[in-house]
Amino acid sequence: MLLGLDLLFLEVNNLPDSVEFYQTMLGFEVESVTTESEPPMATLRAGRLRLTLAEQLATMARRGRGVHFFIGVEDIDAFYEQLRARAVEVAPPCDEGWGGRFVTLEDPDRYRFFFVTWHKTAPPGDNGQHTFHT
Repeated sequence: MLLGLDLLFLEVNNLPDSVEFYQTMLGFEVESVTTESEPPMATLRAGRLRLTLAEQLATMARRGRGVHFFIGVEDIDAFYEQLRARAVEVAPPCDEGWGGRFVTLEDPDRYRFFFVTWHKTAPPGDNGQHTFHT
């Protein structure tokens, strides 16, 4: 039985830049940073979600392609205001008809995150086939 997403493990190009982004812009708490390990790594936490970052030099032409992370938030409008207060440039929340209201942004390595407050019920006419506009 699956219990949910416990850990995101992301390879990043610059560990200090990524730690700063997740801590300062998104409000993750830093649990550990080990710059002397190979590869240099950091672990951060937001609620139940643990995020591990490993600095790997540009091993791919463009990271993040085809990968989207959906992270639930209690109130997307309040979360949007917190992002704006942290000077994060992000479009206002919107509804796309696939079951949630969301904002989206990319981290320094172009990983795409959707922060979403899910609707209580599926929209009328929902046939289970969702299209995510990215």
